[in-house]
This record gives sequence, structure tokens and C-alpha cells, in this order.
Amino acid sequence: MDNFTAHRLRFVTEVQSIIELNEHQGSAIRGSLFHALRGQFCTYRQASECADCPLVATCPVAILVSTLKPGDRRGRDVPRPYTVQPPLPGRSGHPFELPGGRIVFRYKPGERFEFGLTVYAQALQLFPYVVLTVHRLEQTGIGRRTEQADGRWRRGTFVVQEVWAENPLTGERQPVMRAGDNLVQVPDVPITHAQVCKYAGEHIAQHASHITLHFLTPTRIVERGHLLKPHGFRFQPLFQRLMGRLESLSRDFSDTPLVFDDPRGLIEAAGRVRVVENRLVWEELRSYSTRRRAGSPTSGLMGSVTLVADDWSLFLPWLVWGQFTHVGKDAVKGNGWYRVGWRMENEGWRMKRMENGE
Repeated sequence: MDNFTAHRLRFVTEVQSIIELNEHQGSAIRGSLFHALRGQFCTYRQASECADCPLVATCPVAILVSTLKPGDRRGRDVPRPYTVQPPLPGRSGHPFELPGGRIVFRYKPGERFEFGLTVYAQALQLFPYVVLTVHRLEQTGIGRRTEQADGRWRRGTFVVQEVWAENPLTGERQPVMRAGDNLVQVPDVPITHAQVCKYAGEHIAQHASHITLHFLTPTRIVERGHLLKPHGFRFQPLFQRLMGRLESLSRDFSDTPLVFDDPRGLIEAAGRVRVVENRLVWEELRSYSTRRRAGSPTSGLMGSVTLVADDWSLFLPWLVWGQFTHVGKDAVKGNGWYRVGWRMENEGWRMKRMENGE
């Protein structure tokens, strides 16, 4: 885990023509990135998916658009090495109800449209493809086809104004690209394991007694075939899923895979973490795959839950990491994004926002 890094990018764009995104905005952004990557870089369109492509071993973007990693011993079912950080409701976009009650978020010409993308470890070498893909979206558009000002139906468009690399743990920000630039800077403010451990250690040293998890996007945790719902929330299955995600990301995209010293003991300790305040709700959502021509549930936990543990040092470094890796189903689409807050002993509530300016 020592060499595992996360590179958080923020894309700041200006809307050129009306953009409408489905209620699950992260799914819409990820879907647009998928089609733009495949449309621009796929050289063997006859294959219905990457697994059937004879060129997959030399394809530079297969691991971005599929769960394949050419040359990896596992081959299939590796996690995708990035997550989307979608716009959060109430902070941008205008909720709009379509006939039938369906909600979309609308962005008008001249408004700002921002989203984040976090790329992990060795996948940073694919960053130039990501930038080229976002530029392609300037032309092809994003979201639903809507009637535009000229009366034609097409996807809305934007122009990239700025791209920033950001490290919320250190407060560093690096301009990667600005409108009119001919050169793109490689992101160089990584979130590292050493920074995570230092950050977690500082707050453990301050005797944090309670921790609050704020779920910003639907978080879908499955335990033994059953969904973890608000009324029955327990910390253990959430933390167990997080352990698995950190292990798989570090194994597949870094040369220092995470190996927990006593995973069984850690899971048992997670079972002793207690819920003291539960403000969780269940948000029903579905996303639609144009590739599969089918919808799939992306519902999950939203809201916040406050927890107490005898020793947070066992869990806090991994919870800090989870803010950047997300946890649970559909993380690549932006699901499972959360932030950590805490209460200091005898000092009331303190909240640490993990995003600059929020």
C-alpha cells in the first residue's frame, strides 16, 4: 500500500447548450466517458466487448472501459482504476421533473458544470487519454438528448475552462490545464498512504470519540445476498467491503499490495463498533446502460450515521482512504462517496470537510 496513490482531478466547464443529466448524475458522466473513450480509441469495433477483442493485450484504454487488465494474472473482474465525483444535488444544476415524475438535473448555457475524477496509482499513465476524451465530449455532448435553442434534439455541450489536480489532505492544488493551453501538465499532487496515515494519526491523537460518516452519493452494500438498509445499518459489513476494495485496488494498480495483518480480528473488531445516531435514508435510483440496453438498480444509503468505537486507530486510516476510493457497488459511477467527521471528547461536534472550499 506504500506506493498506492490517488490523483483527484476537478474539471471546471462552462455549459454551451442545455445539458440534462439523469438523477444519478455520476452514472451519466461515467457512461459518457465510456462511449467517448471507446469511440475515440477503439480500433476493433467488430468486438462487442473488450474480452472478445484480439487486440486487447495492446489496447491502451481497456482497463478504463472494461473490467479487464491485459497481462494481469486475474485478467477479468479487476476494479476500474478510477471513480467519478458527480455534482451533488443542491450545489449545482436545476432539478426538473419530466412527464411521468422522473427527475433530471438541467444546466443552462453560461452556467458552470463541474465534476471530479479520481485516478489510482499506475493508471495515472492513462491521464492523457482522459483529457482527450473530455475534449471529445465538448463536441459529442453529454447526458440526455434534449431540444436545443435551434429546435434540434441532441446532447448538451460544454467547454472546459480549467482542470485542477487537488489534494484535500494537504490543501495543495495544481492547475493541470486552462482554456487555451496547448500543453497539459501531468498531475503531481498525489494523495499518498503516508499522508493518509499522518492525517489519521493526528485526529486519533486528539482523542476522537465519535465518528460520523456522511454518505454523499448512494452507497450500496450487499452482505450475504442482502442489502444493508438504514434501519439495520451495521459498521462491520461496510468496513469489510472497504477492506476488499482497498486490497483489490492496491493489488491491481500498484506494486505494494495491501495485506492486512489480522483481517479476521479486524472484521471482528468492526463488529463491536456501535451506532449512536442514525440519520440514514434509502434513495431509490436506477441507471441505464445503452450498451446492455437495460436498467440496473443503483439505490443506496444516503444521509449520516454516527459511530463510537473503543479504538479508532484500527479503522481510521482505511476510512480516510475510503473517501477517495469510494465503497460498495458502482463506485466507478460515483456511488459510495462519503466524508468523515468526528466529535472530540467533551468538545462537541467538529466536522472536517474533505473537499476544498466546501
